[in-house]
Amino acid sequence: MTLTLTCFVVLMFSATLQNTVHMIRGELFVLQFEMILKNQQAQAVTNAEPRSLSSFKGVVKVNGVRQPVPKETKFSDFEVTFKENGNIQSIKDAKIVILLPYEGGKQITYQLQLGSGQYKKTTS
Repeated sequence: MTLTLTCFVVLMFSATLQNTVHMIRGELFVLQFEMILKNQQAQAVTNAEPRSLSSFKGVVKVNGVRQPVPKETKFSDFEVTFKENGNIQSIKDAKIVILLPYEGGKQITYQLQLGSGQYKKTTS
């Protein structure tokens, strides 16, 4: 009986800890992605050359180079190019959506403003 209770408590603690780790990994990657987004814009201005950021079927690419994405984040399809002056050039709706499945489906949306380097971040 004591062994059963102990195993139950350990398993409950382990599951809670594992879920917490998944949530933290997702949030940390979101912060890392925001830095990539800002860095791409800054590099476009500094190097006076276009920089791109895209996602297709969950594969995120920075200037055509695939970036590792943890399973704790899911990306919408998007393609954004920063022009030499740092403004956003996009034919499609310049919106990036990140889903965090380990946080009950939390969704973070970046609405990029065409013609400027600004974006609005919303969480739902």
